[in-house]
Amino acid sequence: MRQTLWLVLSAFLCFCAPLQAHQMKTAITKLLFNDRSGQLEVMHRFYLHDAEHAVKHLQGKAADIHQEEAVRAQFAAYVASHFQLTLNGEPLQLKLLGSELDGRHIWVYQEIALPKAALKTLSVRHDSLISIWPAQINVVNLEGRGPVRTLKLSKQAPEQRFDFPAAGSAH
Repeated sequence: MRQTLWLVLSAFLCFCAPLQAHQMKTAITKLLFNDRSGQLEVMHRFYLHDAEHAVKHLQGKAADIHQEEAVRAQFAAYVASHFQLTLNGEPLQLKLLGSELDGRHIWVYQEIALPKAALKTLSVRHDSLISIWPAQINVVNLEGRGPVRTLKLSKQAPEQRFDFPAAGSAH
C-alpha cells in the first residue's frame, strides 16, 4: 500500500511539474552596446504563450499572433511603447525594427545609434505586460560596457538605472 501511494504521488508530481514550469511571468531584454555596428541594440524576448494571451487581452479573442503579421506588429508596438531608455536624463528615441517568432518565444527588436555622450546613467523603464500580470518581471541585461549587469523590473519598480563610473575613476 505504501509503495502504491508513493508511486501515485510521484506520478502526480511528475505530471504537475510541467504545468508549473511556466507559471512565472518573465521577459528578458538584452541591451547590447555594439561597437561594430555602431548601434545600441535592444532585443526583447517574451514567451510566446504569454504574448498570445496578452494580445487576446489587448486586441480581442480573435487576435492570432502565430498566423497574423499585423498582430505581431501590434505586439511589437505595444512592447516599444512600454519600454524607455533615458541616457543622462535625456530620453532616447529607439527605432522599432520588428519582431520574429522563434520556437517558444517572440522577439521584438529596437535600436538607436550609439550615444556620443559620455555614459553616466542609463535609466530603463520596462512595464510591458505588468498591467495584465502584476507579477510580471522584466529582466534587463546590459552587455558591451564591462561585465554583464542586470536589472529586474517589476510592478513595484518598473524603472531602474545603470550607473557608469566616470572615466579614469577607480572601481
